Amino acid sequence: MGFFNLSFFRTPSHRVFHYTPRYYDERKERIAEIYKKYGKNPDGTPFDPSQETTDNKGAKSTREYVPGASIRGSFSKGIEQHRRQAENKKVKKLITLVTFVALLVALYYIAIGVGQLFK
Repeated sequence: MGFFNLSFFRTPSHRVFHYTPRYYDERKERIAEIYKKYGKNPDGTPFDPSQETTDNKGAKSTREYVPGASIRGSFSKGIEQHRRQAENKKVKKLITLVTFVALLVALYYIAIGVGQLFK
């Protein structure tokens, strides 16, 4: 029933903070160490220790750290997405307004026609 949600003022959307907790899985770490010990990855491919890197806190990673890589460009993507959503809302409001005016015009002519019947 989104069609009847006619409002001339924008209502704020519900904002949610998407938090994904990080946890330590001892079993998973033990299995990874065993695979590493025998020179295989869990998918069966050979293990290449040159790809593994360690950060300053001792955490191991297979990708090279690039500062800001995870957030680079996310601001402009958010603006673009918001602009597209705003355009879609404007089009929906315009279609609703035109439909409402056409309905009023049709009702006016029907009222004139019914008035002519009773003359």
